[in-house]
Amino acid sequence: MEFHDILHGHIQFADEDELTKLLFDLINSPEINRLRNMRQMNFDVPLIQELGRSRRLPHSVGVAHLAYRLSKKDFLNINDSKILLAAAIMHDAAIPPYGHLVESELKATASGFSHEKRVEELVRGEKNSQGNYIEIIPGKVPQVLEILNKHKIDINAVISVICPSNGMKTPISADIDLDNVDNVHRMAAMLGWDNAKENFRKIVNSITLDGLREMYFSENAYKYINQWLDFRSRIYTLIIAHPECIPYNALQADLVRLSVKNELITSQDWWLSEPEFEEKLRNSTQTENLAKQLISGCEYSLIDYVWIKNFHTKKKWHNADIVSELTLDNPPREGYGYFVWNEKGLISREIEIKGKLGERETLGYNSTSCMIAYVKKTQGIAKFTKSELKTWRQKTVDKFTQMFETSNFRVDFPENYSGTFLASNNNEFDFN
Repeated sequence: MEFHDILHGHIQFADEDELTKLLFDLINSPEINRLRNMRQMNFDVPLIQELGRSRRLPHSVGVAHLAYRLSKKDFLNINDSKILLAAAIMHDAAIPPYGHLVESELKATASGFSHEKRVEELVRGEKNSQGNYIEIIPGKVPQVLEILNKHKIDINAVISVICPSNGMKTPISADIDLDNVDNVHRMAAMLGWDNAKENFRKIVNSITLDGLREMYFSENAYKYINQWLDFRSRIYTLIIAHPECIPYNALQADLVRLSVKNELITSQDWWLSEPEFEEKLRNSTQTENLAKQLISGCEYSLIDYVWIKNFHTKKKWHNADIVSELTLDNPPREGYGYFVWNEKGLISREIEIKGKLGERETLGYNSTSCMIAYVKKTQGIAKFTKSELKTWRQKTVDKFTQMFETSNFRVDFPENYSGTFLASNNNEFDFN
């Protein structure tokens, strides 16, 4: 079995290998095949269009390839190798359409909506009112459970590797793991960034598996892990703060929020593929206009933004609630609105890695930022004076200060965008 991959190059799995037979069965199941129609990133912006074309299946195959190679190199026993390979190819299978955008909205409206629960539903099927498991992909007979049983794999162990409990770490779920090593370098490679593939190989060569527990890294890996952290920071800075990305982000946020509000997707049908989900969006009167812009072109445009960074707060606000508060306090013009992306540890993450002698090393830091953008949601040229925009910036920062109960932060604006999270000479109190 073989694949041609933008990051790994030519991937080969030995045909007669027991692990290859397992992987072949899983890839051809309807549950994993669904990933062919799921984008890895939902930011279909001309600036970063390659990210919008990538699908989750190639990434999952890439993670499975890492699991396969490392299990051979580090002589994992056959049972652990099967569990790790199954977890690798299945780790994204329970992601809803539009990924974490839909996931965060459903979490805010449906108690108990969790990744672990969805993974179990995917493997076992969803329970009906009589407590019996039923298929979760309509018209398709579930196969993953049968495949795992056929290959004598502990189902609970697979789920535990994907969704470990009590702070445990695994090769698939840790501060740095096979999933995000592939994902970050894959995005960097698709963006055409220098050194992405070489850095990927260096990190992979520094990894040693410790069964199904947290992975070890050799000491010479630290500089490559720092490069991985830098790639991650630059990618998410680009997605969140580049002025060309924000209108598309705002369109998708509005579309997803409306779809959840009108129950076009719920916690009971998270398994929709993206083509199925987008067809529902186009066929609904509540979302038809926005959904068609995914095909015809985004009509939203950026007026201005304040990007508030590096703050400490005990307050927890959902994006939609921040939008509501801002709208009440400083109502936008008709046809305009707010887009908010409040994040912690997404752009940059503090990670702890384990050395081969059990020593611990901490790298990176946890970012905090809140993007508050003012967008025009209809076609046409917007007219604002410098004085009006200065007033909007001041009111927005004042409202943030009140809501988050903090006044210690940095602020960036579109004209300061540099592509790097921390690189800015902006004076946080100068709104000119």
